[in-house]
Formats: sequence, C-alpha cells, structure tokens
Amino acid sequence: MTKVVLISSFLLMSFLAKAQEFKGKADYFSKRIVKEKVEVNKAIGEKQMDPETEKAFQEAMKRASEKQYSLSFTKAECLYEEVEQLEKPEAQASGGVSFKIAFSGEGKKYLNLKENKSITEDEIFGKEFLIVEPIEKPNWKLVNETKKIGEYNCFKAELLIQVTEKQKEEYKEFLKKEEAKPSLFKMEEPKDKTIVAWYTPEIPVSFGPKNYWGLPGLILEINEEETIILCSKVALNTKEKSKIKVPNSGDKVTQKQFDEIQKKKMDSMKNEDGVIIFEH
Repeated sequence: MTKVVLISSFLLMSFLAKAQEFKGKADYFSKRIVKEKVEVNKAIGEKQMDPETEKAFQEAMKRASEKQYSLSFTKAECLYEEVEQLEKPEAQASGGVSFKIAFSGEGKKYLNLKENKSITEDEIFGKEFLIVEPIEKPNWKLVNETKKIGEYNCFKAELLIQVTEKQKEEYKEFLKKEEAKPSLFKMEEPKDKTIVAWYTPEIPVSFGPKNYWGLPGLILEINEEETIILCSKVALNTKEKSKIKVPNSGDKVTQKQFDEIQKKKMDSMKNEDGVIIFEH
C-alpha cells in the first residue's frame, strides 16, 4: 500500500509541475473598422473630397489601423505588447496630395491572476507611468455559437461594456460648452457597447489580447465594434526559457490618479476654444 501511495504522489507532483511549466505565445493583428463617410467628414470639416483623394485617405486610415501584437502567457500571468514594424509608406492621391495617419501606440499590458493585479504602461507627453489596479473577473455571457479559427475549435462569448459616470459627465460638460460656443471637434455621445470574443478551451489559459480575460480558454479573436483583433499564430510549450518580464518603467499610479494627471495636463494646453495647442 505504501508503494502505491508513493507512486501516486510522485505522479501527482509530476503533473502539477508540468501544469506550472505550461507556457505559450500568441501573435495577433488588429484592424480598425473604418466608417468611411463619417471618418472622412470629420477629417475634412464637412467639406467634399474628390474620389481620388477620398480613396487615398481611406487607404491611409486602413494602414494606420493595422498593428501587430504578441501575448506571452503561463497559467498564472500574461504580457501583451505591440510588435514594432517598419514605417509604412504614405498613401498618395493624384495631384500630389498625400496622407500620413498614425494612431497612438499602446503600452505593455500585464496580468497576474495569483496576485490579482494588472499593470499597464502608459505615458502623458513623454512622461511614463505604470497603472497598477486590482483585477475583477469580467461578466462574460457564453453564447451557443462555434467556429474554427485556424486549427482550433472556438466558442463565442459577449461582454457588455457600460458607459461610465465619468464618460457621462464629460459629455455633459462638452454639451454645455457647445451651447456657449460651437467647438471645432465634436464629441460623440458615449454609448454602451458589446465586446464579442471567440475562445478555445483547447488552450487552457484564461487570457486574451488587450487584457481581455476570464474565459475557459485562450481568446483568439476580439471584436470591439470599431476594432477587430485576430490571432494569427500560437506556439505552446516552446523551448525558450525566458520569463515574462513585468513592466517596471514609470511612476506607479492608479487609473484614477492617471486620469486626473492627464486631464490636468490636457486642460493646461487648451485655448479658449477648447483646442489643444502644441508649442515647439
């Protein structure tokens, strides 16, 4: 009996050790869904564009929205970061008009389930910050739909992101200023949105791109209504021994503190019309 117990204990310890060693890396690419007429009208101040110029503008928007990311993960933690790419050429229309559009990059995003925290890199005009927050499991709704992404069987889930009180207050403040003096840039009324995720239980980790997590399997696709993030490659239990590096560059703040610092900085740069002025 003793020998059986010892053997069983050894197998259990071996299984747990393998589970702890489980690791992988997933590559993602993102693409923004461009609402053509809306985006163009905003960009040119409600004036008309000739077809060639509009085509060049849309191509520039498309190129700027395409980014690549990597997600390194174990059972307990993950790190999501943008992959640097070569600068893309400018989209050019007939007549020599060219467009160069760039969306701001995202800092590294780190999650640790054991320590129940997230760390996000961000910056305000060159000053680096580490936003450290406790994590709360998202309230996903599992949907009875499936599809294949690559070789993996995936299941659908939805997450309702409700408008925050902060967003409501900011919109109210904008409307008040708009009544007194119409602004050059309009603010859209914030609305609830539904995030759609496709995850695979065949990869037993609770992570995904952009710090979406909490599903019974790796998230391979995210649809945020205006952006789609899709996994292009997964590598499991590679021979690389490198550990996940926790972001450590910048002043540690909470999300609330970061928002307050950012608002104060932005307000200090606005003119009487509410337009941000950049001084060289």
